[in-house]
Amino acid sequence: MEKLRDIKGIVEVTDYSLYYLIGAILAVVIVLAILIYIFMQPKKRKKPTSAQIALKNLKNIDYENSKDVSYTFTLNIPFFETSENKEKIRELLDKLEVYKYKKYIPNMDKELKDDIKSFIKGLK
Repeated sequence: MEKLRDIKGIVEVTDYSLYYLIGAILAVVIVLAILIYIFMQPKKRKKPTSAQIALKNLKNIDYENSKDVSYTFTLNIPFFETSENKEKIRELLDKLEVYKYKKYIPNMDKELKDDIKSFIKGLK
């Protein structure tokens, strides 16, 4: 009986797994909240510039209506006037003068349409 040892009392073992679980859940929730906040921000869209709007208008010209072509071209082309193309623009505007300010106008000739189309394609 001497070799028999006494039974020892219950020893308390500290268990932190619950705290680790709560901490991990909180970290995930915080990261998700930050991501949701970032992605739900309203996107700041740049307003198109006047030149971009003018270019869009020029590219969408309906060449069947001569009066529309002349007015749309005249209103939107000044945004693209540079020293290099100033003479070409003046020449085209002088040719388009025939199609303005009248109630009944003739159809635009094919050569002028082609000139305007090629000029608009060259714009940036």
